[in-house]
Amino acid sequence: MKTRRIPETGAHRALTEREVPVAMASTAPKADPLLGAQLGEFIIQERIGAGGMGVVYRAEHPIIGKQAAIKVLRAELMSPEQAQRLLVEARSVNAIRHPGILDIFNFGSLPDGRPYVVMELLQGQSLAAVLRARGRLDVGTAVWMLDQILSPLGAAHRAGVVHRDLKPANVFMAERPDAAPMLKLVDFGIAKVLQSHEGLTNADGSVLGTPDFMAPEQVRGGAVGPATDLYALGVMAFQMFTGERPFQGDNVQVMFAHVEQTPPPPSSKVEGLPPELDALLLQLLEKDPAKRPASAEEVRHRLKALSLERPPGALGPSVSVEPKREEPTSPTAPQPPGLAVMLADRRKVAPLAAVAVAGVALLGTGLWWMTRPAETPPTVEQRLPMPVPPVVKELEPVVPPAPETVVKAEPETEAEPEAPEEEAPETEVKSGLPSLPLTTASEKKLARRLFGLFKQQRARAKDVDEDGALRGKLIHQYRAAADATTEAERARIHVALDGIEKELTQRIALHDAPPVVVVPEMPKVPPLLLPSLPTLPRTSGPEQRLAQRLDRLVAELRKRTKGQDVAPDLARKLVGLYTEAAKAETATARMAVNQSLDSWQEQLNARLPR
Repeated sequence: MKTRRIPETGAHRALTEREVPVAMASTAPKADPLLGAQLGEFIIQERIGAGGMGVVYRAEHPIIGKQAAIKVLRAELMSPEQAQRLLVEARSVNAIRHPGILDIFNFGSLPDGRPYVVMELLQGQSLAAVLRARGRLDVGTAVWMLDQILSPLGAAHRAGVVHRDLKPANVFMAERPDAAPMLKLVDFGIAKVLQSHEGLTNADGSVLGTPDFMAPEQVRGGAVGPATDLYALGVMAFQMFTGERPFQGDNVQVMFAHVEQTPPPPSSKVEGLPPELDALLLQLLEKDPAKRPASAEEVRHRLKALSLERPPGALGPSVSVEPKREEPTSPTAPQPPGLAVMLADRRKVAPLAAVAVAGVALLGTGLWWMTRPAETPPTVEQRLPMPVPPVVKELEPVVPPAPETVVKAEPETEAEPEAPEEEAPETEVKSGLPSLPLTTASEKKLARRLFGLFKQQRARAKDVDEDGALRGKLIHQYRAAADATTEAERARIHVALDGIEKELTQRIALHDAPPVVVVPEMPKVPPLLLPSLPTLPRTSGPEQRLAQRLDRLVAELRKRTKGQDVAPDLARKLVGLYTEAAKAETATARMAVNQSLDSWQEQLNARLPR
């Protein structure tokens, strides 16, 4: 059974692992013609990575400075199949619309017909790189990561999309300023759409994926579904908890093992893992898809229930730490102790203060995030012009209670400013943001616009800004407005607010409008151009028959491709055989050319049937 392994490429890998195949690197031109070119609204700044399928660039919006990653299909891979794969990735991601999935927000084609996608630019490293550096993970970090993977995976399944190539290399740990890292799923290039959305599908029955993580039904070439991704998740979880995969060997051996062999329990590899975890992972690795968990959400609930059923410290070391009473200076999201160590290793943090912080973090329980108390963040004193100052709650002492229920932590957010009254004097307010200057007409105009956008965002936050991205941008511009002292600075803020207002309006329109599937126009294919062919000898009967056959095949190639360069490899092979026939002087040489033409004609019939 032949399998095709999809190359791993994209902005998510380009920043940490530069993958340039040796054969391609040796022949690549020194000057990239796309550097400095404008694609859509972005200008390409630099080439940041390359893989077997495409080249990835860092691009920047010339006005607002927004950065993005642009993946361009390689010229030598230009074909309808590869272009369709890139299109399926863009459409699959936008069908899901989840913050835990790498966002793709534009699709287009170059003047030479090569397609490209524009996506968000991430900083960080893949889960594969983490596992290579760390081996197995502590239980708390592994469960925290699995929860972040299962959330977008469940959203994809609810949208009718199966990833089909879930593996550590396609899980990216994106670093964020002043916040815990966020795991994102990437590379939906071979995703299969289960429901029919006016042709939104690339299901061709082929066996696609990575052998180490392929489910038995995927190896057999059978139907794939959400259970296929859950099997791959089981292999990943096995590796995260134990440091190795359940089956070892070359690709063929591993594929047969997925179909025939029973995986070992994880506790046989690592002592101390509870039997409930064994049962969950072994159920994920069931050969029969019907025997696996019903959904990604069920797996999440069972992981949380597992943490509640075990006493504190049963899944990892747990030491009580006296909480600090001082208010934190930045809204940094919590993260597992093991993850803090990983980030410290990655950033090469050497100062004594950082070492002390990492040491305190290591004292925390591995599963603290699932057993921490449900706390209400204290109201923080803030300053903005308001008619009546609100009541401020005192900080209540934090006492670590016994684990009771699992509650999803809400991130600490800054209270939104309220619109000032121009006639009212400046008063002390309590929002955590500085007061805006309201002396000149331009200052008042900027303040009114900021407060209007805050009000509009707050009214539709649940519909279009659940992750708080727009809110964060508004707060950033609000702080810039508080510090602005010149008209030029306020003009730049207005330009940034134009982009935020446009994005907010588009999100509201998309949310309120009925779902419409927009099929982008497929990139144009360049015409078929064959070089000047040599003159064939036509003296004897065999020479004449060979020459006539080559002429017929050239005409057949033009007919089946309709004059378009949709099969450049077949065109190159035929030109090469034409040259060999011109040099053939013996019956043996002409027989070899005829045999090669037989093979070429079989490939033509398979690729471009009549």
